[in-house]
Amino acid sequence: MKKEQKKMQAKTTRTILSATLVIVIIGAVVGFYFGLQVIKAYALEVTHSVTDSHASGQNISELNKLQQQLAAGQGLVTKANELFSTPATYQTQALKDISKYASEAGISISSIDSAPAEGAAATSNYSEVITIQSPVSYAKFLQFLDGIEGNLPKMQITGITIGRPKIPSGDQITTDKITVTVSTR
Repeated sequence: MKKEQKKMQAKTTRTILSATLVIVIIGAVVGFYFGLQVIKAYALEVTHSVTDSHASGQNISELNKLQQQLAAGQGLVTKANELFSTPATYQTQALKDISKYASEAGISISSIDSAPAEGAAATSNYSEVITIQSPVSYAKFLQFLDGIEGNLPKMQITGITIGRPKIPSGDQITTDKITVTVSTR
């Protein structure tokens, strides 16, 4: 009976070792599979982080370009703001500018009066009626008109009548009232 017990023990031990070996192999396969899944998830996370960092770098680059464009366009914004007077300051600005251009051209102004604006854009435009002393040199008159038309804030001549004096003399002309529209915002 002792031999039989020994045989049983060896057979049992072999079975136990075989079962243990199979369990270890299955455990290694399962461990490898789950380890691989963890590594794949980590690789995906790293890929997203790298993509985000590249996108952030590109966003910073694009933001820097936009900032440079805004800085370059600031002069245009300032110029655009100069195009129009405000309703509160248009009259003072217009009087100052008209007087300056008349002085530069050597023309004497008799009067400058405000007049109601006409047309569809009456709410954003105001008119000034200028009377100058006639007769005046045609060249000086053109210089005066050119100054008004090129002014910032924008002024536009909307009504003018010119003629020759009763006794023509050189480039002398006569003029009635000149209507100037001042653009406001």
